[in-house]
This record gives sequence, C-alpha cells and structure tokens, in this order.
Amino acid sequence: MKKKVAMAATWLGLLIWAGPAAGEVRTFSLSVGHHKNVDLNDDKVDEILAVASKVLKKCDVVLKRKGHVDKFAVSRMPSGIEDAPARDAVHRENFDVKVVDLPIGFCRVEQPHQGCAFDPAPGQDVAQHKSMILMDIQDAKMAGMIWAHEFGHKRGLTHRSGDRKALMACRVPIQLDEPEISDHECKCFREGPASCGDTPEPAQVCSIN
Repeated sequence: MKKKVAMAATWLGLLIWAGPAAGEVRTFSLSVGHHKNVDLNDDKVDEILAVASKVLKKCDVVLKRKGHVDKFAVSRMPSGIEDAPARDAVHRENFDVKVVDLPIGFCRVEQPHQGCAFDPAPGQDVAQHKSMILMDIQDAKMAGMIWAHEFGHKRGLTHRSGDRKALMACRVPIQLDEPEISDHECKCFREGPASCGDTPEPAQVCSIN
C-alpha cells in the first residue's frame, strides 16, 4: 500500500512540474530603433507587435516593445542595405529590431529581402548577431507577419522549404491570417537557438518563386 501511495505521489509531482510549461505564455521584450528617414513611433510598433503576437499565439509567445522607439545613434547610417558593410553597420545599432527606409538588397547574399536576421561571419554558418533588420512597411498586418518570421530566425529557425503556407517559408505568406507553425518551430520560438537544433542554412539564395 505504501509503495502505491509513493508511486502516486511521484506521478502527481511530475504532473505538477510539467503542467505550467504546457500553457505558459512566454513574453519577449524587443527594443526598436529606426533610420532617421523612417516615421515610426511607439503606437505603430505596438500595433505591429500585436499582429506578430497573434500570429505566434499557437506557440504561446507574445512580443512586446521594450522602452521607447528611437532613432539610430549614427545619423549618417545607410538608408538601405546593399552590401555586407551596410548590413553590419545597421546590426551594430543597439536595438533588437532595426527599421530601415529602403529595401534590403543584401542579408547573407545579394537578393531582395523584407527582413534580415541571420548574419554569419565570412565562411561560417554560425550567426554573429541575432538582431533583426526590417524594411519600413506601413501595413501593420504585413509588417507583423514579417517581424514574426524574422523573430523565428532570431530564435534559431531556418526556412521551411516546399510549404508556402508556413510562416517560415522563404516568401512570408502575408495573405494568411494564421500561417502554419509546426510544434518544432514553436519550441524554437519559445526556447531559442540553444534548444532549436536546426542545421544552419548554407549561404545561398533562398528561392522565393
């Protein structure tokens, strides 16, 4: 009888330990800065992050603004990203999210991007930075979807090939209200690069066709 009680107590303890993690909401606070030519304020960022949080609701992940939105410290910062030096200059700004006013033409390779959150050192596949560079997109729904996608890269996720409905597809499915997110992807969103385990992508063009 004592043995049964002890076993029951052990199982109950495991259930109590595992229970809160299943439905626990993870909140991530992001500081946001922008190029001097970008018109961005706290209210607009809150609107974008609310959309991104709705996209990530399945994963119980919420994105919040940290502090006030501010301009880049370097006033002569490039307004667009056309090469690695410009990308690195923006990455050095002390914000989690950096918004530029012109299209991003270079991230890991020369190619049009709406965001850039994976910056490997030359000849390596390991990211030096996990900050996010985003284009200035006025539509909050579109911007929120792209911010959620780039946050996925920040958390260690690579692109999901062959599924255009996936949030982590090469072309972000901005036309969907609820893009697909797998359980593995949710784990990465919640626990970060150390627990994600995705194999880094080679430095090549991601097909967006």
